[in-house]
Amino acid sequence: MLLTHLPRELRDLIYTFVCHAVRDQPHPSTCQKEDRKICERQDSLAPMARDRVWFERRPIQSPLLSLLLVNRQVHREAKDVLRGIGDSPNCVLDIMFLKDEALWPTWLSIPKLQRNLGTVYTQIRIFHVPDHLRMDNAGNLYGSEDPGPPPIVWLFYHLLASFLQNGPLVVNGDNDSGDFTVQTLVLDFLPASENGILPLASFIQYFKEVDDMSASTGSDCDWTRIALDESVLAAEYLAHFIRALLLRLLNLGPLTMKYGKILYENVGDIEIWVDGRLKWCLDIPKLFPGVVFNHGASTTHRLKDEQRFMHWKETTSVRRTNIGLNNGSVS
Repeated sequence: MLLTHLPRELRDLIYTFVCHAVRDQPHPSTCQKEDRKICERQDSLAPMARDRVWFERRPIQSPLLSLLLVNRQVHREAKDVLRGIGDSPNCVLDIMFLKDEALWPTWLSIPKLQRNLGTVYTQIRIFHVPDHLRMDNAGNLYGSEDPGPPPIVWLFYHLLASFLQNGPLVVNGDNDSGDFTVQTLVLDFLPASENGILPLASFIQYFKEVDDMSASTGSDCDWTRIALDESVLAAEYLAHFIRALLLRLLNLGPLTMKYGKILYENVGDIEIWVDGRLKWCLDIPKLFPGVVFNHGASTTHRLKDEQRFMHWKETTSVRRTNIGLNNGSVS
């Protein structure tokens, strides 16, 4: 039976089903570097992470694209369904964290490509690195001879900034595709694929140091606790680390304008889950008014920098209101 011979109600159900179809999540054993690319932007704020995040080489296509090309009737009906999805579609992103080495992000579902996204559910899965994906001279993610944060911090920051600049489009090394906004960013850390996936001694020690930097945020993590399920424990520690990292980005004083702006200007709020259950919610509208300028520079530079900082806060508040993100009062 031809699609056009079905009742309109059934055709609409088919269009909707196709539109919300979810791709199969990848597995490291079947992934190939030839199908991926790294972002080589020279002005990246995370240069140490550029060769550790492997983006899809080809852009994800709308699942309705083939239907739009069938004929004029199907084209018109499918576009009606797209309009019904609204201006803030919900999307699904998969991120494979290959033990101590690299991130492999894959968009699984994009019902409708828009600059303003609704909820982006992001699942983070932890794996050992298969031999064919192992990097040469990968180095230590948790330590660096250079000043500043170690590579693991830049690894996640680079991925976050790249997707908020490019959305589901292919990351381009030469220019941005334009800012994408997310109403709610959900980060769900799933249990590791097997026990022994993380070097827990050094892993936990470094994460504890990061968490200590955010001690004022009221972390309730017991770093001496021993979980029966090591795979869940790995997910919990990674979730704690990302939470501490995000809280640092959201309150870096004057540097928030440089490193934390990608969150304040593009994200409504952030939920952090472990194995499908909510652990924390980072209320960005509530945090934004508390970001203050605390700089010890000379009076001349301080006044100029403080003026720039306050101007950024004012324009960011206006931006959040204009694009429909939750907002807080500027102080």
